[in-house]
Amino acid sequence: MPVQLGHSLSHYRILHEIGKGGMGVVFKAHDTHLDRDVAVKILPEGTFTDDSARRQFRKEALALSKLNHPNVQTVHDFDTQEDIDFLVTEYVPGVTLKEKLVSGFLSEKEISRLGVQLAEGLSAAHAEGVVHRDLKPDNLKVTPTNLLKILDFGLAKFTQPVSDMASTQTFTQTKDVVGTLPYMAPEILRGKKGDRRIDIYAVGVLLYEMATGHRPFDQKLATAMIADVQTKLPPSPARYNPGLSSRLEDIILKCLEKDPDNRYQSAKELLVDLRRLSLPSPSVPTPTPPVPRSWMIGGVLALAAITALLLSPGVRDFVKNLIPGSVPSARGVVVLPFENVGGDPDNQAYCDGLMETVSSRLTQLEQFNESLWVIPASAVREAGVTGPLEARRKFGVDLIVTGSTHRLSDGFRQTLNLIQVDGKAPRQLRSAMIDYREADKSVENETFTQLVAMLNLELAPEAQARLVASGTDVTTAYDFYVQALGHLHHYEKTDNIDKAIALFDLAIGQDSLYAQAYAGLGEAYFRKYNASLDVQWIDHAVRNCQRAAEINDSIAPVHNTLGRIYKRKGMGGTAILEFQRALAIDPASAAAHRGLASVYADLGRLEEAETTYQAAIEMKPGYWAGYNDLGRFYYDQGRYDDAITQFREVLRLTPDNYPMWYNRMGATFYQQGNWPEARKMFERSIAVEPTYRAYSNLGVVNYIEGRYAESAAMCEKALELSDTSYITWAQLANAYYWMPGKRDQAVEVFRRVVAMAEEQREVNPRDADLLSSLAGYYVMVGDDDGAMELIRESLEIAPNDMWVIYAAGYNYEQLGDRDKALELIGKALEMGYPLKEVERDPWLRDLREDERFQKLLQG
Repeated sequence: MPVQLGHSLSHYRILHEIGKGGMGVVFKAHDTHLDRDVAVKILPEGTFTDDSARRQFRKEALALSKLNHPNVQTVHDFDTQEDIDFLVTEYVPGVTLKEKLVSGFLSEKEISRLGVQLAEGLSAAHAEGVVHRDLKPDNLKVTPTNLLKILDFGLAKFTQPVSDMASTQTFTQTKDVVGTLPYMAPEILRGKKGDRRIDIYAVGVLLYEMATGHRPFDQKLATAMIADVQTKLPPSPARYNPGLSSRLEDIILKCLEKDPDNRYQSAKELLVDLRRLSLPSPSVPTPTPPVPRSWMIGGVLALAAITALLLSPGVRDFVKNLIPGSVPSARGVVVLPFENVGGDPDNQAYCDGLMETVSSRLTQLEQFNESLWVIPASAVREAGVTGPLEARRKFGVDLIVTGSTHRLSDGFRQTLNLIQVDGKAPRQLRSAMIDYREADKSVENETFTQLVAMLNLELAPEAQARLVASGTDVTTAYDFYVQALGHLHHYEKTDNIDKAIALFDLAIGQDSLYAQAYAGLGEAYFRKYNASLDVQWIDHAVRNCQRAAEINDSIAPVHNTLGRIYKRKGMGGTAILEFQRALAIDPASAAAHRGLASVYADLGRLEEAETTYQAAIEMKPGYWAGYNDLGRFYYDQGRYDDAITQFREVLRLTPDNYPMWYNRMGATFYQQGNWPEARKMFERSIAVEPTYRAYSNLGVVNYIEGRYAESAAMCEKALELSDTSYITWAQLANAYYWMPGKRDQAVEVFRRVVAMAEEQREVNPRDADLLSSLAGYYVMVGDDDGAMELIRESLEIAPNDMWVIYAAGYNYEQLGDRDKALELIGKALEMGYPLKEVERDPWLRDLREDERFQKLLQG
């Protein structure tokens, strides 16, 4: 029976045809169960000779469904309906590599970027014992965000043969002789059993085609092509593209070796060389005097790092003094703000930015050194830490990096200090001073090289590649970039965000391929959106992050930023892909683990969320943020005792972490109904540091205790510090409503709240929490029909979310539907919603007097 558009196979509604190929006809379809678009591949009749073959295919599909990598298309399902066999996979938008190559060969930078992703996907699959067997341009797709996806993984054995005259014939002569000419390896054409190295050969053909616009063997007759693949050497790629680097040509030709033993033996080995393409070409160093023995830090690797620094043209003067004392093997590190020597106000942004970039660079090395973990500069900034002892108290780390910067007439001087704080008086372990000149090149990596040496860290080739690839050798571009980071360091002032944007633009003007500058610009626009809630800045943020990834797709923070943006927009599936991409680049990224877990939680995939949060803790057991995030997860699930266990661990590690008092422990005590203890937490927070959130939360406690005037006063103080949150405005309106003579003013504030919440709805129209809150605001301004629609929509999006269910019941009560209110509030209470709040909320007085509510509590 032919498949028709608009019809359904199982719960997949067919939308339109995407294409045809060896796997049959492919349609875009909509999964009505999970509300997502998918690709449905209708397998040709006769694909399976009997039910045994069909069962084998199902087994293969099940195995492939467990292959989870951002560069590999995900297999979702396989089923049969009315004699139609179909495979359901992830829908991948974008263009195939075949379509990209229509306009000619690609730039070497783009070849490197796509090649790295292809090798990463293959490496992950090969590690699971899965070989593709049919890599070709049709089976590689590049998404609008420039993410490469490998399609039809491991399914080549089930494709159908086509005409023997075709120059891209598909073979299925035996279960091992499968593939498409001219991408098939010589050993397969000789009838031998192939292993993962047949995919390496196919990658060589693909790279050749990307680099030259030609295939290495391109005869029209299949028989002639088979003979050439087995016997002839491929023409030099430089014959078609004279500008091709020798390094890329060597990689391509090594992939195309006739003997598989002479090829790359694994995709991981190939990946290393592809990543090195982005490194500067090696040069012969100038001989240097011997390094004095007293300069040695930690063996040959540390000595090599220092020697490389001495040879760098960016360093004119270099002084290094080593203080006796060994660096601990377990290295928790915090980088403190750099001192602005001379107090030049024009130099302050550079000092602040240097702290940010040094922290970020050290964080990149965590994946290469299991014992290393770095406190993010954002956490240092938010805690207001400026001294080593304070850093030790708040973050529980032993190693502190301090430094200073002094502007000179033609450059600047930097000092670096490594300090140990281990319960005794701080002591300096290492120090360095470096002078730079504005005319020097390659300034960016030299400070970092010093820190690597100071910390006795092993700077492996892969780590070097990651550090160099996204940087710049244009000193003025780096200068603008660091200043931009410095202004973004103080993003709480919106004019600093605008200054950062202008400076990032200047850096890009100096070096149009400066990936880190585009990444910073994307982050700045996202900060601008968060500060202003103006939706136009979201698109600017996405566009610049995508540009950074186009230039160098090995910058994990770029994908973390995109993940946060897509999460904010309610695009959970896309956010997951970005966080997974960040983890593929940097498996040790705690930020990516936490981001991924938060999206899983948003989507109701609670077991995956909990496991991911726990993985982040296992990765950095001494870092408080992992416990903090897991505690918040438990809090959101109503598991308050579990949450407090995690928050107490945070306080054990960071006893002076004042945000914990208002944003975690106090909120959890509140949900447990222990309002006096919650009040203490919030008041303690304000005593240490008055903040918007602490005042807002204290306003909530006052409200539920019936202290409406005090609640309004706390909300007003919070809004003096920050007036961008519709939630605090709504809390103020609630307090006004129950104050004598303030009801009309409350309604006016609710109208403002509706307008603010609607703006956020434009950003993420599927935010169930926002929709359920907005329904209540609609009730307050008299739009009952709009409220009813929002209640239904929020419950459709999050039918199992305790907070959304409670809000729906709460809103039904205000709309006069007592039956629905009792049903939903009862369900929320069963899930863990705090009864004490229900018993004290003034909006629920009438409901509490209903005898059905009393029976609900009893039964």
